[in-house]
Amino acid sequence: MGVRKWWVGACWSGLWLGLGVPGTALAQEADASVVAPDAGITAPEDEDTSALASVVVTADRRETNLQNTPIAISAYGPNTLLDRNVNSVRDLAGQVPNLHIARASISYTTQTYSLRGVGESDPIQEPVLAVYVDDVYQPRQLGSMVDFNDLERVEVLRGPQGTLYGRNSSAGALRIISNTPDARTRVKASLSYGTFNAVRAAATVSGALIADKLYASISFLHNRRDGFTYNPTQTRDVNRINVDAARIKLRYTPTRKWDLLATFNGIVDRSDSRSYVPLDQGGARFSTRRSLSEVTPHQNLDQASGSLRTIFKPTDELELKLISATGGFDLNPVWYDNDGQAALVQKNLIHYRDQYTTQELQFNGNYKYVDFTSGLFYLFERFYVQRDGYSRRNAMNTDPVLNPGNYGFARAHNVTKTHSFAVFGEVHVKPTRWLTLTGGVRETVEWKQFDFNNKGLNLQGQVVSDSIRGDASETWTAFTPKGAISAQVTKDLLTYVSISRGFKSGGFDNRATQLQFAERPFNPEYVNNYELGLKTELFRHHLRANVAAFYNDYKDLQTSYTDPMYPGVSIRGNAGAATTKGIELEADARLPGGLGLNFAGGYLDANYDRYRNAFGVGVNADGNRLINAPKWNFTAGGSYDIPLPVPGFVRLTTDVQWASEFYSNALNRPEDLNQAQAFWNGNVSWTSPDEHTVVTLSSRNLLDSQRAVTSTFTPNTGVRYFNFPDPRTFLVSLRYNL
Repeated sequence: MGVRKWWVGACWSGLWLGLGVPGTALAQEADASVVAPDAGITAPEDEDTSALASVVVTADRRETNLQNTPIAISAYGPNTLLDRNVNSVRDLAGQVPNLHIARASISYTTQTYSLRGVGESDPIQEPVLAVYVDDVYQPRQLGSMVDFNDLERVEVLRGPQGTLYGRNSSAGALRIISNTPDARTRVKASLSYGTFNAVRAAATVSGALIADKLYASISFLHNRRDGFTYNPTQTRDVNRINVDAARIKLRYTPTRKWDLLATFNGIVDRSDSRSYVPLDQGGARFSTRRSLSEVTPHQNLDQASGSLRTIFKPTDELELKLISATGGFDLNPVWYDNDGQAALVQKNLIHYRDQYTTQELQFNGNYKYVDFTSGLFYLFERFYVQRDGYSRRNAMNTDPVLNPGNYGFARAHNVTKTHSFAVFGEVHVKPTRWLTLTGGVRETVEWKQFDFNNKGLNLQGQVVSDSIRGDASETWTAFTPKGAISAQVTKDLLTYVSISRGFKSGGFDNRATQLQFAERPFNPEYVNNYELGLKTELFRHHLRANVAAFYNDYKDLQTSYTDPMYPGVSIRGNAGAATTKGIELEADARLPGGLGLNFAGGYLDANYDRYRNAFGVGVNADGNRLINAPKWNFTAGGSYDIPLPVPGFVRLTTDVQWASEFYSNALNRPEDLNQAQAFWNGNVSWTSPDEHTVVTLSSRNLLDSQRAVTSTFTPNTGVRYFNFPDPRTFLVSLRYNL
């Protein structure tokens, strides 16, 4: 008992000291397959049924209660997503501590992320947050915004991950898991209509084709909405949505030891590319819902993927899993400008095409005193870029015909091929009933080849200067270990500490305008992560609280900068170092009378330690705050079953999200500051007595917040433009479940 008391004291002291210095352990590289309480988990007979239901996970390849698992993870089941009106990845914005999700991007299916202060705002670069759909890694942020349909759960893991599965990432992982067909027959359908002629229709059919052997499911989703921003140059509303998605699954279980699952996905996106709102609106009174862009907001995305997951269990303790996948997207074209003005300032005509193949082999074991996971991972990706860019060099002499020398035009035409191979493993040793020691390693080898052919153009798209043509290649290796200690002090109290290392792949500058920069690779970005955490349940499981403190030390931060020997040229490279630290809290409570409360919040201190020549020679960002990193963020909400004299039950749910101010540019100029933002959402729903039919009235952004979610200022052109959130919307939905 003396050892236990020492451990509790040390962890509590470290946790509260971690409010201002390094600390926390909550985020690890886990295959955390969560069965959320709203996904069918019921309390044992000796438990209080009015208490919070258990959340069962298979993190670390073993089935445990979430509260007994030393991982920083936010998990959402289908009913939670429904109650909070979360229909897509983008709707998770504001829900997860210290996760910043851009509420608007250049296209509807493009999504960028920043977690614990570090992110990648350029969607064509390597992501810091690894996205997985049904255990298949998605290599690009282009095409990573997913509309949800027939989901089992969504998980967000915070911190470096890589010793348990998939691709290494420096910030964390987002896992989207759809339902697997089984012997149960399921029929689900929904139809919604709302503001701006929004129509959302979804359907799923699932069940057995051959009893105890063959199962199948098919899901379909259609999501469309009119535009809410008026463009007088185009004489129509813009920022429209038009997406169709489908998924087919076939599962074969010939014996108890074998389980094969084939999955096919397809997405067709014909939404508008995003139209920015300019500060200068041609003398008209400023409106957050007016864009003057002369570029037609055109976008065509076709995306498809297929995977085969094979599981073989020779014994109850051992499992062999193989995940084979291939897929990609063709985004052709996507047209947009970076100014929102009617005059030619910045114009982009782009074609992106991505093809990938992944193979993952896992060997996992689960015994009384030790369990382990080990595996091999391989990724091949071919990423094609053709980008015609037109930009005005300064604010003077703006007529492109009378003064063509004031305009710069370029065509980037390049292909990046990636081969990534990794061997990984993690072992958990339990010397006592309450203590677990964890060790993990990952060795990664990556090879990239970059073929480029960039040209100078005139306004008509004709080549007017010599092209930059050639190829380059580079190989990197990375060793990323992990160590952790966790103590199950009591049945309802878990503490843990961990140290882990993550990395983000190196690469080449696919926007390079000079030969020496196109041929010069930049190195991987590394992070050392130190964490301390605590998970507990109180008041006979009526209150659940999970706390984490963390300290991240980033080296060789990948960003753009100016080489003093080449003033005026923007270069992609390892220009920075950064430190982020903070604390995170997630809490749920079940109170008498059927009242449920939830809270998630984070404090974040994220700064550049070094960032020289950030935007010109001598223009440094040392000590400035990282972009898209609000110091404070939280969401608070609740649900209540209203006791009305009607058949079935009526449920009211609501949540408020708030984030403090943050910057969109590393220079931290006043023009780059985005003000603190608050969003209030709410639902009221009626569920029939047999629970087959649900009618819901939902609303997002009830306060009609119109503070900019991004703000961009380009001094040489004098142009400032914004992205604003979607306005207040209402949606009426009819759902049927069998």
